[in-house]
Amino acid sequence: MRAEYKNIVYSADENITQIKFNRPQKLNAFTKSMWEEFTEAINQANTNNTKLIIIYGDDRSFSAGDDIPSMYNLNNNNEAYEFFATLEKTIYSLINTEKPLIGSVNGIAYGGGCEILMLMDIVIATKESKFALPEVRLGLIPPIALAVGYSVIGLKQVNRLALIGGAIDVFEAQRIGLVDYIVENHQLKDKTLEIAWKIIANDYSAINLIKKWSNKHKLQLQKEVNEVIKNLSDLSLNSSSKVRMQSFIEKEQEEISLFC
Repeated sequence: MRAEYKNIVYSADENITQIKFNRPQKLNAFTKSMWEEFTEAINQANTNNTKLIIIYGDDRSFSAGDDIPSMYNLNNNNEAYEFFATLEKTIYSLINTEKPLIGSVNGIAYGGGCEILMLMDIVIATKESKFALPEVRLGLIPPIALAVGYSVIGLKQVNRLALIGGAIDVFEAQRIGLVDYIVENHQLKDKTLEIAWKIIANDYSAINLIKKWSNKHKLQLQKEVNEVIKNLSDLSLNSSSKVRMQSFIEKEQEEISLFC
């Protein structure tokens, strides 16, 4: 395990591991190296002596999803498969994690940032948070949502978010089962730790079995995860997707309304 990360802030005490996305200048959008660091941080957390993992971003963004310039610069099948294989490894790391996962959200959770939450056990978000699966606007697809999301928030809800691509607010996210608790901005850290300690106070053997059966269900979707990642890799090389990504990159605007 590496001593320190570039795009991740990793910390752990005797009970809780905290993983913070740390690419604020790009709204915590995932490059290939950031996906690799996130996977390594999850694996490190899963093998230490803590009892629970909290994942969070910063005041502006949980994560804007995949870094669009990184995808735009994919030139061939090998590069595309290698890039999205890092995402696939992250998915399996999260699914195989034996410890409870809490997502703590402030700001935007778009694309992959939104999809990560579908692999959390509990999600806490501020009233200002927004959620979206806008990949379709770039000619792409949301792999975690299509492979796992149907069993988490339901087929109709995933299809609505994935086909339209627009953002929903935190109250709608709670209604469809993506978010569990809604708090004011200044309450996010305290509420997250409150829920964490309620879990830690419970019997650890029972927690392990709950996670075992939860993970077993998700692992049954391994074939679907692999297939949809391959579909995404192929789509990322399509000329129409490249045009859409280029258009996004070239837009010079202070308020960005589309991420994936």
